Amino acid sequence: MENIIPKKGGAAPAEATALPSPILSIKGVKVKRWRNQILDLPTEKDIDIFLGDTVGVIGENGAGKTTLINCIVGKIAFQGSIERNFTIQDFGVQFQTNDYDPPVKVKELVEAVCQKRASDPELKAGLKQFELEGLLAKRVKKLSGGEQKRLTLFLSIFKKPKLLILDEPTSALDYQKRRKILHTLKVAMDKKTVLISTHYYDDIEDWASKILILEKGKMVFFGTIEALEERYPLYSLIRIPMDMREKAEFGGLKVIELDDEVNLGVVTQSEKEEDAFLAFCKFAGIPAHREEKLYGIYVLALDEFKEEEKGKQR
Repeated sequence: MENIIPKKGGAAPAEATALPSPILSIKGVKVKRWRNQILDLPTEKDIDIFLGDTVGVIGENGAGKTTLINCIVGKIAFQGSIERNFTIQDFGVQFQTNDYDPPVKVKELVEAVCQKRASDPELKAGLKQFELEGLLAKRVKKLSGGEQKRLTLFLSIFKKPKLLILDEPTSALDYQKRRKILHTLKVAMDKKTVLISTHYYDDIEDWASKILILEKGKMVFFGTIEALEERYPLYSLIRIPMDMREKAEFGGLKVIELDDEVNLGVVTQSEKEEDAFLAFCKFAGIPAHREEKLYGIYVLALDEFKEEEKGKQR
């Protein structure tokens, strides 16, 4: 059964004080739904998250990202252990979807959660920052998806948590609001701890210090951005349509079938290789698109992981 280890108390031995304890430590967490193992994290490697870490959690739909978050916050049962070295007052969370009491108004919810009147200057400033000041009289259930998202994000950071967990925080937001909200989150959580699950790689490319990659409930990689780039080196990933495979000349470049099953990813290792391949695509009339670097690294990691899984099944 699940092993939830509460916040530790008491003084640490003097010789241990030089090594910080993780604010969150996850080991061997497993979740089974019916006969399917939907989360199966390794027992031989801890996922240790420290104060100040921003951890980006990425993976395909069904990879186990939301399941892991639900385990961390205690919403579902699991096997394995999660050590939480924080109190409920230190913690904020934004779920992918949130169930609010149908008749509640935005003003009522905000005042109840923030323990301040809507006229409070600090509360008013925060509401304005998240563009919520004009929504106070509306019922929460009447808000659009983007409005509900902004409301939940505001409530999750208002009390300045030490640890913030975000599940798809910028989905349902347009590009400008995504940029603005992300900037606000980065400023609010500076030198604190963030665990962020997202499909938008640019949300975390210049923010995350560590990356956790999941695939069908299993861990593909966990470590620093530097370790990820060292393990899966590339200069760029060029996306081209799969039906152009016969027309293209790859010149020894690594080619990967992407998860959308209609495109190929062509891996380059230098500016020279990228320029040469893009020039060829232009000459041959092949649509080509340069992907974000983090997505390219993710594709390489996933390709290697899938090959290893196939090898185990042989």
